[in-house]
Amino acid sequence: SERTVEAYKRDLDGYLDYMESLNIINMEDITLLKVDSFFQQYCQSHKMTSANRVLASIRSFHKYTTLNHPNINNPVLYYHSFHKEKHLPSYLEFEEILKLLSSFDSSDKGIFQKTLLETLYSCGLRVSECCQLKLNDVHLNERILKINGKGGKERIIPIASNCVEQMKQYISLVRNQWDTKNSPYFFINSLSHPVNRQYVHQLIKKKINELDLNPDISAHSLRHSFATHLLNGNADLRVVQELLGHSDIQTTQIYTHVQNKR
Repeated sequence: SERTVEAYKRDLDGYLDYMESLNIINMEDITLLKVDSFFQQYCQSHKMTSANRVLASIRSFHKYTTLNHPNINNPVLYYHSFHKEKHLPSYLEFEEILKLLSSFDSSDKGIFQKTLLETLYSCGLRVSECCQLKLNDVHLNERILKINGKGGKERIIPIASNCVEQMKQYISLVRNQWDTKNSPYFFINSLSHPVNRQYVHQLIKKKINELDLNPDISAHSLRHSFATHLLNGNADLRVVQELLGHSDIQTTQIYTHVQNKR
């Protein structure tokens, strides 16, 4: 995806800046020790998961270089990945979800914000998927959403009845009045601009503080909550995998660890 490309580019820019700070300007001069010193510095201020992603970027970079220039050695050929911290995702209990969704008033802004968060939770969407949701992808009569997810993978998600009613209210009372530019996006603000990720993250943080909920909760935690509550209701893991759009079942299995902890 475009965001993955942007992330890898940032990783390599940081790597390049570090090597230039050591006065290294030729690929041939990058050694395993230099790479190791880069990661020692990087890991002081970043998590192991971030370090592994950067390592993946650097590995691909050196592999590509060696492929095109066989005379240049690959310094990261035998460089081991970092040990990941065992981290269970933060999520809200069902009662906390109800508390969050019932905290909005009946103003246009309140209806808009409640619909946004209810859709994130009820459909288990990534924030980017919610922001990019098109009006044509929402089929309220059939009670389904068509989502174009990571890597261009399309999936169909059923919409809970409460969420359907909330979406209908948003469309009839708010969106129809705000849409002055014939926007194709489902979630738009009062200026008819599509909502962005920053807005969603700020809204969640504001609400979490306001309601005195777990400060570790983020916008992505609503997706974690969706998956956790489904499994608590004895949903099949493969079904949850499909609904979340995970290509690998191991990614979904993190939620079984949440159950085990409980």
